Amino acid sequence: MKSSVPKQQLFLKAIGLFSLVRGVNISVLMIAQLLTALFIFSSTPLIPTLLDLNIWLIILATGLSVSGGYIVNAFFDEEKDIINRPEKTLLERHITAKTKLGVYFACSVLSLLVASYVSFRAVLFFTGYMLSMFLYSTYLKRTLWFGTLVSTLLTVLPFFAITVYYKNFSLEIFVHAAYLYTLVSVREFTKSLHNLKGDLAQNYRTFPVVWGERKTKQLISALMGCAFLVVLILGRFFELHAMRFYFALSIVFLLVFVVLLWRFSSKRQFGLLVQFIRLIILLGVISLPLLRITI
Repeated sequence: MKSSVPKQQLFLKAIGLFSLVRGVNISVLMIAQLLTALFIFSSTPLIPTLLDLNIWLIILATGLSVSGGYIVNAFFDEEKDIINRPEKTLLERHITAKTKLGVYFACSVLSLLVASYVSFRAVLFFTGYMLSMFLYSTYLKRTLWFGTLVSTLLTVLPFFAITVYYKNFSLEIFVHAAYLYTLVSVREFTKSLHNLKGDLAQNYRTFPVVWGERKTKQLISALMGCAFLVVLILGRFFELHAMRFYFALSIVFLLVFVVLLWRFSSKRQFGLLVQFIRLIILLGVISLPLLRITI
């Protein structure tokens, strides 16, 4: 019985660490980076791209740097997270503060070491990203506009680590990035509605705290209008091939989201909307291979 206790504690710490670094989110991000490299950035056939070691090193460096960012963000957000997501926070409390900081520094150093095998530009990119994440976690997230805007930028920015290698940032890529940025912005503002109680308790100056629920919903609806406009631009000026089916479906989903947004008012309901917008983003990621399928 005694020997099973350390095993149980070790298991809880492993689960807590996986939750702390948002293991599922990191996995999705790394898959999204690979698909982005294969079907958007790379102009070479799929097999040579898959065999390119630099791509895998950039993806690994991204996973490590973002994991470190999640850790430092959770470290400074622990009291707020106890209110907003108590179940996960209690699980993460099996990880001591010393262990959190140790894993954070290890992820940061390993990320830079991996990036150094790609190029000096890659090292500069990930150094800038990690410094930005630290600044956001310690200060910017408490400000009214910079909190959500910087959070959105830091979510989208890892996708552009690939551009450090390919150096082919085009207008089409920019418009696709604008669509992603708009959806992530919607997710962040919806999340701020979901986290309103914890933000109020910890004196965070988020949009719902300062301007209220109604104006936040108006802002989210305006962002949805921007997403519709971006989809129209993509369909009118760029060749989407079979991915046009995803964008047609996304318009339906976004309309449903707006209707539900104005009908919902509870923390649980806003939590469902956050998951709904994540689903739309995830479908967009896994639909990237459709860009290579001609119809």
